[in-house]
Amino acid sequence: MDFVFDRNKTAIYYKGVAYSFKDIIEMSKFYSSKIDIKRNDIVGVFIENRPEFIESVFAIWNKKGTSVNIDSGYDADQLAYVLKDCSPKYLFTTEKNFEIAIEAKKIASSNIEILKVEDLIKPADFKVEKCTIEAPEKDDIAVMLYTSGTTGNPKGVMLTIDNLMSNIDAVNEINLVNENDSVLAMLPFHHILPFNLTLLMPLYFGCKNVILEELSSEAIKKNLAEHKISVMIGVPRIWEMFHKGIMAKINTGKVTRGLFNLCEKMNNKTLSKKIFKKVHEAFGGNIRILVSGGAKLEPQISKDFSTLGFNMLEGYGLTETSPIIAFNRPNDNVPGTVGTTIPGVQIKIAEDGEIIVKGRNVMKGYYNKPEATEEAIDKDGWFHTGDLGALEGNHLTIIGRKKEMIVLSNGKKINPSDVEAEIMKGTDLIEEIAITDYDNHLVAIIYPSFERMAEKNITNIKEALKWEIIDKYNVTAPKYRKILDIRIVKEELPKTKLGKLRRFMLKDLIKDDVESNGNEEIKKTQATAKVTPVSTSKELETKEFKSIAKYIKKLHDVEVYPEAYIEIDLGMDSLDIVELISFIESNFGVEIHEMDFAKIKTVEQLCEFIRQHGGNYNDKDIDWQEIFNEPVDFKIPHSATSGKILKTITAPIFKFYTKLKKEGMENIPKDPAIYIGNHQSFLDGFALNQVFSKEKMDNTYYLAVSDHFESSLRKYLADHGNILLLDINKNLKETLQICAKVLKDGKNLVIYPEGARTRDGEVQEFKKAFAILSKELNIPVVPVGIKGAYELMPYGSNFPKYGELEIKIFPKIEPKDLTVEEIVEKSRSILEKWIQN
Repeated sequence: MDFVFDRNKTAIYYKGVAYSFKDIIEMSKFYSSKIDIKRNDIVGVFIENRPEFIESVFAIWNKKGTSVNIDSGYDADQLAYVLKDCSPKYLFTTEKNFEIAIEAKKIASSNIEILKVEDLIKPADFKVEKCTIEAPEKDDIAVMLYTSGTTGNPKGVMLTIDNLMSNIDAVNEINLVNENDSVLAMLPFHHILPFNLTLLMPLYFGCKNVILEELSSEAIKKNLAEHKISVMIGVPRIWEMFHKGIMAKINTGKVTRGLFNLCEKMNNKTLSKKIFKKVHEAFGGNIRILVSGGAKLEPQISKDFSTLGFNMLEGYGLTETSPIIAFNRPNDNVPGTVGTTIPGVQIKIAEDGEIIVKGRNVMKGYYNKPEATEEAIDKDGWFHTGDLGALEGNHLTIIGRKKEMIVLSNGKKINPSDVEAEIMKGTDLIEEIAITDYDNHLVAIIYPSFERMAEKNITNIKEALKWEIIDKYNVTAPKYRKILDIRIVKEELPKTKLGKLRRFMLKDLIKDDVESNGNEEIKKTQATAKVTPVSTSKELETKEFKSIAKYIKKLHDVEVYPEAYIEIDLGMDSLDIVELISFIESNFGVEIHEMDFAKIKTVEQLCEFIRQHGGNYNDKDIDWQEIFNEPVDFKIPHSATSGKILKTITAPIFKFYTKLKKEGMENIPKDPAIYIGNHQSFLDGFALNQVFSKEKMDNTYYLAVSDHFESSLRKYLADHGNILLLDINKNLKETLQICAKVLKDGKNLVIYPEGARTRDGEVQEFKKAFAILSKELNIPVVPVGIKGAYELMPYGSNFPKYGELEIKIFPKIEPKDLTVEEIVEKSRSILEKWIQN
């Protein structure tokens, strides 16, 4: 069978050069003249995405050999594994990978002949008798691809030309792609999806194939317009990138959002194309089909692209199935499903929910691994995909990987990808998230969007992720699906080249953090021990770095290096950062606002900021008194009227409905104090008001987060209830300064050191801000225990239940002979013991 022939037109466009079908065929046959092989001999192709890749494959096919397409990103050890496993006679490679190939040959003790394509220069007088490339015999192994190894070592998947043609014929049957199309090749050819559908298929149909030089949004947009691309085949990660940018622009304007909603209801692609003409122009203006494969696509993305007027078709398959098993058709497209099977293929759902497949697309087996082949393909010829799915009519829905399902000790099953998708829907603060289990509970591994964090002036990344994102998910999630730990990473999560998460590697990322079991000191020590590299940065010798490193080491007893992320690697929280900023201001005379600090990630960047903004160096210790004495522009309320009115209104409720029991009233001091309580419920503040006299309320201030008082009514109540509305997460320094001013004016202050209401009734970790205020201003701390409020009105409830609650005032804690840490521990211990008893 002639697979390609001279069509007198461009076959491939790459780096500004057009290669005709004739060019490709002639060069392939020239390469073929350089290899001495017979039918079914194996030859490796270790080449990046470029015309020489397919020329090498066709050179092998020209002599009826088997092409082994090898990941061009492999290092010498990985390449040596392949060379040992399948023993190719030759290896086509490039200048870029030549040294790796030489090293791999040594490691594998191989006698393979390495051919560098840059050295294979076709003579001007080289002629071919027939300007065609014949495909291998129907049942011969045409290509072998090594699986990406999401769960272990890769295996060589053997595919025949008939396997490959099963996919091409399925596309041809409905005339989905034709010779007038231009196809953009974005993904690495050593994977079956891009190899068969963005390389072989376009050449077989006579399409123009544009090979992308680099995978970036700029490069994609440039080629879309320049080459009038009509077919794009990509993985979910690419569509997520485009979707995020498009929808961000649409959602910023009421008009564009309204038009989008209109198009969604009308479901008319012609109308959508006209309304969103600019979006289509951004894609070059010629797109007919967008195809997603390689992993599960979030259904909303497919729906939104359809609303914009695009044909977004999702398909499903594996390397072992060449790859297509099923795909959506333009006239039968059901978002959220992967469509119906291709001709000649059967699927069934096994008793355990696994998708099993039989047909002409199924591989011949794994090279030299009969046991693995028998495990994958049963005696009746059914290939077990390892994926869980469901059939709705003829449409297949993918649930998830069988091996990746999390099974807890109580038997509950969780699909991690569902949890990940749910969390990602509501935030732009996360680039990537992975959910795994550790010690029978769920852990979120998060790669944050440092850029968005900086734009929003967020300095405490972990707190923002915990409360603004994970907590919002946890509130509505069933108990067994709640996320109890967060691990932040500063680099992308481990993935295959097609963007599939390598879940088997996740537990290595969290092990040290989770095993510390909440002990912050252990966490900091482990984090430093785990990531401290041998730095060669010139920054090591600068006075800025030496001073900052000495200060941080004294503060946390961690080794500091220039590339260290200040929060993630060095374990510095918001208060630590306030102290660090003040240290820099005192020692270098450089003022850093917290919003500026939010843009600084590493110690090296901090040193550079100091140099850019000048200042003389002075060796000086941090002084909280100086921080507290700095002027601050904030209008402190001077009225408790609304608080007193609410006390009167709620008194009958606390007497007859949520029956309040008071204890320890004699422990309320006459002098100013910092009242700290465990935060159980929305009822806490109202209950505490029942304890204080109205005279005491006049001189007592409550610290609250401004985000909870956005309505006009709530702001009015706060202004007339001695409530200090502050943005603690974004400007902690100002918060401390205002609290200090209130205390120095002889007033009382009420703080909930947990920072948020309990989600499980337990006393959470205390933040140390109150203890710093107590120690530096020599003001006692009065622990206030609240019990029963969580049961009556837990977080997320709109109205309290009937029942009882207790409030107890404990004797004051004098700070004089205690450290900040001892004040924190003593206060928390008192409340925790009382709650547990």
